[in-house]
Amino acid sequence: MREDALVRDKSYQQWPIGKQAARWLEALRWEDIAPNSRDAYEIAVARFAEEFQTFTGLAEFAPEDEEQQADVLGLLRWFLDKHWGNAAPATRRLRQAGLKSLFRWAAEEGLIGYNPMLKIKPPKRRKSGRNAHARETLVRLVLSQDSLRDKCAVQLLARLGLRKNELRLLKIRDIRLDTGVLLVQHGKGGRTRAIPLALESLSRDLWFHIQTDHRRPDEYLIYPKTDRARPMDHSSVHRWFRRCLNKAGLAGFPLHELRHSAAQELYSLTGNLLLATMLLGHESVATTEIYLHPTSEDLAAGLRQVEAAWSEQLVEYRVFHQSRS
Repeated sequence: MREDALVRDKSYQQWPIGKQAARWLEALRWEDIAPNSRDAYEIAVARFAEEFQTFTGLAEFAPEDEEQQADVLGLLRWFLDKHWGNAAPATRRLRQAGLKSLFRWAAEEGLIGYNPMLKIKPPKRRKSGRNAHARETLVRLVLSQDSLRDKCAVQLLARLGLRKNELRLLKIRDIRLDTGVLLVQHGKGGRTRAIPLALESLSRDLWFHIQTDHRRPDEYLIYPKTDRARPMDHSSVHRWFRRCLNKAGLAGFPLHELRHSAAQELYSLTGNLLLATMLLGHESVATTEIYLHPTSEDLAAGLRQVEAAWSEQLVEYRVFHQSRS
């Protein structure tokens, strides 16, 4: 069973650890943990409950005996490595954080004496290895799609910088063509932001898609098979994106790189870092800087602008002094 399906049908809650996890989820909701973080945590805990379905509860992972504690740590590391050992560091950190949150709650509730996850160091953060793609590549990716829906969805990623989950949960009613705004209500940290639909070609494509496909406000823009009232799960979005790449005859690259491409395009054309920060919905320009990938061609173009300004100033200087002589 895929992780998303395990979470969606809550089947993991039939086992002892899963029943305790259900109470933990209620506590997270009360604490107003961001929905995206809560969903990511639940994936790890659901898989944990399934893996150890024969265990009587979380207490078995917090024994008092030191030898048994060492065995438990080995078991926890084995579990994390089995399911996410080959995943990106960010994913591994997120899954580990989910288990850490579960055990922290259990300790606070008095179900266990301590949090065993505190003894497991998280993977080191690494600098972003993402790339920004050339405009030619992005145009090819958009125009190669068979449906107008997919053309629109790819543009929302590559031109407006939506995250995967933001696109996944975007509904037709969030596309407000009458006011020229795209309302992103499922952003990171649970924040909502409004992006101006100032790209005329994208607005036109969205309008034609909504009209010709008779889209209803409560439907999702992208959906599984023919069920427009249900969003794709996370893994299905990645499969959809791979199909989009295949149609364009492009080598595979991470979907998130389209977000980098949108930021780089806006910054390259405007030179305004704050605008790129607004587009991506970041709280800090320092975060946005990670998304920018200037090339030697960008540097050369910038220097040509410096040269043009320099030359203009030289001309003005010479004219001024010639007029005085």
